[in-house]
Amino acid sequence: MIDLSIITVTYNSGKQIGHLLDSIYKEKNKISLEVIVIDNNSADNSSPIARGHKIKPHFIQMETNAGYSIAVNKGFKNARGDYFLILNPDTVVQKGTLGKLLGFAKDTSPLGAVVPRLLNPDGKPQPSVSMFPTIGNAIRRDFLGCKKCFGKYLPDNRIQKVDVAVMAAFLVSRATITDVGSLDERFFLYYEDVEFCRRLKAAKLPIYYLPTAKIKHVHGASGHFVFHLKSPLLASAKLYYGEFYSEVLNLILWVGHKWQVILRGHKFRD
Repeated sequence: MIDLSIITVTYNSGKQIGHLLDSIYKEKNKISLEVIVIDNNSADNSSPIARGHKIKPHFIQMETNAGYSIAVNKGFKNARGDYFLILNPDTVVQKGTLGKLLGFAKDTSPLGAVVPRLLNPDGKPQPSVSMFPTIGNAIRRDFLGCKKCFGKYLPDNRIQKVDVAVMAAFLVSRATITDVGSLDERFFLYYEDVEFCRRLKAAKLPIYYLPTAKIKHVHGASGHFVFHLKSPLLASAKLYYGEFYSEVLNLILWVGHKWQVILRGHKFRD
């Protein structure tokens, strides 16, 4: 019986995926695990690197880039483990982390998910959790001084419940996926994590931050984001919030930013 299915989605991740698989290979004899790599039609050498790795992953080649959520769900459907660990291809697992995450998940009930402390390549902690991104929380951040109310923040060094955690490293049980469903496939990229975490909260399944489990994460190595009107970030934001709510939130964030500039004593210029 397999305890842990590690699921990673590659898209032009040839420079990173080998490092991730190497780090998992070092831990493979400590727990019962499998690795599933779903390649979203990369144009680089992601596929041959993953296919030929000594860890011998279950490799799934997508014919098109169908989006992150669809690819992860493909991994869920092919997984044999009791627990699923989603990992970005630009992560590196630190010694003992897989066992810590799995052990915590097995010993904790109820549980929606458990996430590790993410580290920058230089070893410094990386902001990786957030409160739910609401209009109220945006106002609290920009006008009332609650810095962690909107956007990612770095939790203190203790086990704690959080609202939202990025899916760069995200462990969830098979039972939870059965209860609340897989990722919403309408989200091509971005906000799929927020939407899923909201469903966990609605089901009263908490997300725990486990700082003793550590994974290095290189920002942006799994995809290059360019801000433009047709960007997946904007499309996903409108899908998550709705057209009207999204416009109102953007206005509040814009006003809040200008207010912060004024408070810092800078002269505002269009």
